[in-house]
Amino acid sequence: MGLITYIGALIKVKNEISKQKAMNQSFLLPYMRSLEERHGGSFPEQQVKKILNYYGLFIPSVLCGSYKRLYGKTLTDDERKRVSLFGILTPIGDDLFDIDKLDAESIRKIAFEPDAYDAQTFSSRVAKEIQSYLLKHVPYKEEYKAAAKNVFDIQLETIRQTNPAITNKVIEEITYAKGGYSVIIYHQTLDEPASTQMLEALFYIGSLMQFANDCFDIYKDIHDGIYTLASRCEDYKELKSLFLNRVKETNHLIAALPYNKRRKREFAVIMYFIIARAMVALDQMIKLQIKQGKPVDCLTTMRKQLITDMEKPGNIIKWLYYTYKLPNLV
Repeated sequence: MGLITYIGALIKVKNEISKQKAMNQSFLLPYMRSLEERHGGSFPEQQVKKILNYYGLFIPSVLCGSYKRLYGKTLTDDERKRVSLFGILTPIGDDLFDIDKLDAESIRKIAFEPDAYDAQTFSSRVAKEIQSYLLKHVPYKEEYKAAAKNVFDIQLETIRQTNPAITNKVIEEITYAKGGYSVIIYHQTLDEPASTQMLEALFYIGSLMQFANDCFDIYKDIHDGIYTLASRCEDYKELKSLFLNRVKETNHLIAALPYNKRRKREFAVIMYFIIARAMVALDQMIKLQIKQGKPVDCLTTMRKQLITDMEKPGNIIKWLYYTYKLPNLV
């Protein structure tokens, strides 16, 4: 992959992010304020930042904008609205499990029969309204519902990650499914559903994104009692090898997609723009492991040693380097 393709892909990401920032100010933030007024609650400040700076920014622009460019198209206004709304629904959905402690049947009803659900909390009212809108306006409802079911089912499975007896194999399966299905459902809000071949590629891309998130959340997961491949790892060199093997498999699936070769290369660069951060975190943990001369005990290791600071110039350079390198692995 040439340097021109790499630079061109990053420029396109930058332009798409600028468009989404404008959308967030003109639509998403005012809509969130109207939700607060109508449903008698408020989004916590940290959640607002997370929506405006990640779920409602990077996901629509980096993920969904890239899907459309891969197809030789651009996001329509209606698509951008649906994806932006899902940017609110994602963290709110987590609140239904983690804060509201709703039972599985209540969450299932919000997901598939929102108009019939009697919502009693702010989060459930917001989720009900947005999911009701999406179910009415996504062009391919059955594909969207199938994706929602997969997300719902794997969310229930993640509870197993609080059990110390869980095996690494099960953790790996849950990690891949959680990330894969989360990425797929965003695609299914668009004007055309993903093909079978595209679904497989998206599943692998999403699995790497979740893998990357877990590499960054080691400290948080350890202290929350959540077992991930990264938080219970005994050899970060082996974990890095597992990650790189998954990268190669993903690259093969992207290369096999029946789309323009240049657009596929740009698509890969942009996907790794998100994923490549994992390599920075893994390199840091490998360095710590070598320094200590033994497996890292994450429970007793200081927070600053487990947190990867992506604002450091050295880490930014590494991130951009891996964004260029990973799509070329075969």
